[in-house]
Amino acid sequence: MKFSAKMKVSAPKSATSPSCKTVSKQFRKIIIMGQIKAKTHLEKLGFSDSDKKDSKHDIIQKWVQKNIETIVSETFMANNPHPFTIKNVYWEYPVNHISGSYKMLVGYVDIVAHIKCKIYFSDTKEYEDAEMYAFIEIKTQIPSLGELIRQMRAYQNYNDRRTSYIIVSPDDRHSETLESQGFYFYKYKDPTQLF
Repeated sequence: MKFSAKMKVSAPKSATSPSCKTVSKQFRKIIIMGQIKAKTHLEKLGFSDSDKKDSKHDIIQKWVQKNIETIVSETFMANNPHPFTIKNVYWEYPVNHISGSYKMLVGYVDIVAHIKCKIYFSDTKEYEDAEMYAFIEIKTQIPSLGELIRQMRAYQNYNDRRTSYIIVSPDDRHSETLESQGFYFYKYKDPTQLF
C-alpha cells in the first residue's frame, strides 16, 4: 500500500478493510524507515551538528585551513618559544573508540592539525621533541554552550593527552567560559563573508 501526503486515514468501513491499528502500524513503519539512523556515537547521544549542512560552516572551515599556523601560534603554542611545523591538516577527522575487536565511531572533528614541535615536560623541566594534535571544532554560532562542552568532552574522553582543543567561531559570547573549561577559543576574523 502506498501512502501520500494527501491521503486521509479514516475509520474502517467494513470488516474487510484494514483496522485503524493496522494502518497505524503501517504509518509507524514508514516513518521509522524514513528516518536516518544515527551514524556516530555522538548522534546516538542526541548531538546533532546542524552547522555541518550550512555553507557558512564550509567558509569558516576553509578559512581555518588557510590560517592554521596563526590559529595554532595564538592558542596553545602562544607561550612556547620554539618553532613548530604543521605536518598535515585533515578535514572531518573520525574519532574512534577501539576496545579489542570492538570499534565504534564517536564522531568527526571538523579539522585536525598534526604538529611537530617541542613541548615542555614538567618531570624533566625541559622542552623535548614531540608530536601534537589540535582538534578544531567550528561553529557558525553557539546556541547551547552546554551541548558544545559535552561534545568536546566526548572527544577528550576518546583521545590522548597530546591533543589541544580549539573552538573557532564568530560567536565569542562564551569564550571566557570555554577557556576556563580547558578549551581554546579563536574568533573567526572575517565575518563579512558570512552575512
